[in-house]
This record gives sequence, C-alpha cells and structure tokens, in this order.
Amino acid sequence: MYLYAKSKFMKLKSLFFILILVVGGFFSCKALAKGAAKWWTKKQIKEFVADCENKSSKLLGEDKAKKYCDCAVDKVAEEYHDFDEVKKKGVMAVIKIAKDCK
Repeated sequence: MYLYAKSKFMKLKSLFFILILVVGGFFSCKALAKGAAKWWTKKQIKEFVADCENKSSKLLGEDKAKKYCDCAVDKVAEEYHDFDEVKKKGVMAVIKIAKDCK
C-alpha cells in the first residue's frame, strides 16, 4: 500500500511540475505578454525588438537596450497599429514615441 501511495504521489508531483513549466513558459513568452500583440503579429514584434536592440545597444548597452525595446514596442504599436507605417516613419519617430521608456 505504501509503494502505491508513493508512486501516485510521484506521478502527481511530476504532473504538477510539467504544469508549472507550461504555465511559466506561456507567461514568460514576450510576444504574448506585449500590448503590441493587439495590433502586430509575433513576427513583426520580434522584428521590431531585434532591430531596436541592434540599434540601441550601441548607445545603451545590451541590458538597457533590451528593457528599452520591450517598452518601446508597446508604445510604438499603440501609436501605429500598422507595422508597415512604422517602418516608413523611421528611427526618429520611434525615439519620439518611446521617449518615456528607460
């Protein structure tokens, strides 16, 4: 009886661990957590953030650039729901919109 209860407990513990990983993975996914996802696709968000980090990391450093761009993508998407319009506007428009991001 003891081995059966222990085995059942181990299965429940394993299932709980898997559930934590799945839920944690869902909430840690940047694209799903972004306000930009209301208007832009995951691919567009990734493109914007990668380009932003590439350009801003030279001035801010990698860690600060990552934080800045995570903020900027939401602010810019709020202003420009059409991703192609942002690409036409250029870097200066993005900087003006994301001025509050740090």
